[in-house]
Amino acid sequence: MANTSVQDRREHPRIAVSWPVRMWVDEEMIVGRAVDISEQGLCIITAPTDALKRGACYRIDVVVGAESQFSCQGEVRHVTSSLVGVRTVERLKLTA
Repeated sequence: MANTSVQDRREHPRIAVSWPVRMWVDEEMIVGRAVDISEQGLCIITAPTDALKRGACYRIDVVVGAESQFSCQGEVRHVTSSLVGVRTVERLKLTA
């Protein structure tokens, strides 16, 4: 059996970032920080919470810079007490 790493299975390469993030669960805001991003996903660190559920979709606001931000919809694919892997519904436009 071949040993395939998670990175090898990813369709899009990840880029390391450190961007503030707000995730909206109903009317509740969960604050976090994106630590990496790809065309179709984000890895987000949050304070421990049980509010985020695997398979659920949430609105995510990402602050890229002082005057730049974007919002997207994302499905939680992986969640631990403080780490959330999200696949975005639409591809993100990443610029180099």
